[in-house]
Amino acid sequence: MRKWFAGAPYELSKSVKQGDVSASTLTAEKLITDIPFEWLFSGSDRVKPKVDEYIAELSATSEFNGSVGRVKGSFDELSKGLIVLMTRLQRLGLLDVKAKKLKSAYLDFSDKTAMELEDISQFNLIRFGASDWEKATDALDDVYGALGTFVVKVAATRFRTIQNDHGFPAIEIEQVGLYVRDTYDFLNAGDDQLLGYWSPEGVIRPGPIDYFTEPAVIEKGGVDYYKVTNGNFNKYRQLHGKGGDMMIYTTVKFYDVSFMIHLGPIDFEEYQSRSRSK
Repeated sequence: MRKWFAGAPYELSKSVKQGDVSASTLTAEKLITDIPFEWLFSGSDRVKPKVDEYIAELSATSEFNGSVGRVKGSFDELSKGLIVLMTRLQRLGLLDVKAKKLKSAYLDFSDKTAMELEDISQFNLIRFGASDWEKATDALDDVYGALGTFVVKVAATRFRTIQNDHGFPAIEIEQVGLYVRDTYDFLNAGDDQLLGYWSPEGVIRPGPIDYFTEPAVIEKGGVDYYKVTNGNFNKYRQLHGKGGDMMIYTTVKFYDVSFMIHLGPIDFEEYQSRSRSK
C-alpha cells in the first residue's frame, strides 16, 4: 500500500489484469516479483492445508484427476486443466492435433520465474477467499489484508511427453511449481467494491446486514470505523496525482508429484472441439 501511495498515477488495464496481455510488458515500478511464497504459510493458517491437499491428490492419482486429468461422470471428460496443458504443449511444438500424437521430450522449467511460468506451463489454480462462506469467515490475517481474494497458480515445471507408452501418447508430470499472481489495483467490475471498515485502531469485517446496507460508519467498542471502497482510492489518485497500480508475483515453490495420463484418439478430438469453441 505504501508503494501504491508513493507511485506515479497509473491504472492497471483490464487486459493485463485478466492475463490477455503479459505482465512482462510492464515497467519495473509496476511490478513486485519477490514476495516469498512461504510467507503465505506464516501469514495465514488457511493456505498450507489447502495446498497440501492439492499436492497429495496430484501425487496419489493417475488418469482421473480434476486438476489435470479426466473428470469422472462428466460430459466433457478432459478437465479444464488438461485442456490448458495440452494447449501449452501445442504451443511448445510437442502436440500434433491432426496426427493425434505427442513428441517425446523432457522439459525442466525449474529455473523459471513465476512470470515466465505464467506464459509457458501454468495449467490450473487454487482459489482462496472466493466463496461467500470464505468471505464471511476467513480471518483478517496478513495474507487477507494484502491479497484479499486470490489464487495460487499451478504450473508444470518438470514433465515429459511420451510418444508411445503401451500404445498411447502420455504426459508424465514429476514436479509442479506454485506461485501467486495477483493485482494491486482498485478497478471496479460493476458496484464500488467494499474493502471493509477502517480506523486508526484497525479494520473490522462488515456484518451480513452491513454488506447490504453499507453504512458510512460502524461504531464498535467506542471507536468509529469508516467505510472504505475502491472508489476512495481512485478519488485519491485523481485529487493528489499519486497511486500506481501493480502486478504482484511471489517466488515459486516446487513440489515433487507423480502423475501420468494417457491420451487416446477421442481425447485429441475432444481437445480440438473444445479449443475451437473458445
